[in-house]
Amino acid sequence: MSNFVIEEFKVYKVFLVSGNANEASIHIKLPSGIAVIRFLHGKLPSNEVVTKGEGKNLYKVHASANNYPFYIDIVRNEGPLFFFYDLDDNLSYITTSEEPVGEGEQNFIAV
Repeated sequence: MSNFVIEEFKVYKVFLVSGNANEASIHIKLPSGIAVIRFLHGKLPSNEVVTKGEGKNLYKVHASANNYPFYIDIVRNEGPLFFFYDLDDNLSYITTSEEPVGEGEQNFIAV
């Protein structure tokens, strides 16, 4: 059985860095610490988890810059959301909960 972390999150920050770095990242606040998803071009470094003070974890996750629009769309428009990290193989992703088929988005018009 895999050794993994899956936690619901409700708060995130987006960082867009210009200049030589020219990268984007999403920081997700978790009960066990923080996940930092860095969006990069080219070969991706391995993901890793580092234990910080007070037993909090820093999940360092790397994703292709091409996937940034998909991540930002899901954190802006879906909920509840969960962060997943497999401690054995360092695989990570974010996911929604189960949703009914055809649920769609509700559009409300103020009158």
